[in-house]
Amino acid sequence: MYYVERSSGGPSRSVNNYVPNRYETPSFKNKCDNISLKRRAIRILSRRYALTTTEFKFLEIGINVGTPSYVEIVIGDHQGKELVLSLETWKGLYEQRRNIHDLLRKDSKDTYNFISVGPLTVRVHTINDTKLISLESLNVRMMMIEPTLHRMFDLDQCIDVTFDRLVRITETVDTKFTQFSNIASTITDNKKVSNVICASDAFNKHQLVDCELVALVFSHNM
Repeated sequence: MYYVERSSGGPSRSVNNYVPNRYETPSFKNKCDNISLKRRAIRILSRRYALTTTEFKFLEIGINVGTPSYVEIVIGDHQGKELVLSLETWKGLYEQRRNIHDLLRKDSKDTYNFISVGPLTVRVHTINDTKLISLESLNVRMMMIEPTLHRMFDLDQCIDVTFDRLVRITETVDTKFTQFSNIASTITDNKKVSNVICASDAFNKHQLVDCELVALVFSHNM
């Protein structure tokens, strides 16, 4: 039986049976409201926006490939931390931007120095006279300075447009993923999987979904 697996030290493919509803109330158990340190999801058709000049922090939106696939929004950094959000939690965070701004203007000694947004807690810390915003969920925090936060919020309309576009494609991704998985399950040599899929009638070299699934999910280098 063929399965997609990354080599040691890299992320592994696992079947994810959660289907987030874009209007669903988030909870700590939701897989699209989560912090991932060990698992890096395989996303296709994604857009990644740099939040800093060094591109150390980023905002990404893409389709998490699974059965079924779904769209997720990620705040991440190049150390491997990922804060994965549902659309509802992202919108809740965006709607709190003025309150977060007010929080930054408060005295650092004020006892009220946090805002709750669904599964997220937004806190303000002062380190070496610099105020930092901390987005916290479970046992991980993502810290950023105020300009980075503003840059992230400036991308809200881009997230809206991309989310709606990707949601309409998820059924196609699931269909292709199933077809390619069925082909892969008949092949014993993992090194031949991508070539066999590309040679099959199910593969369309002119479709980005097909190309990214083969390159990112079914490649023998995974």
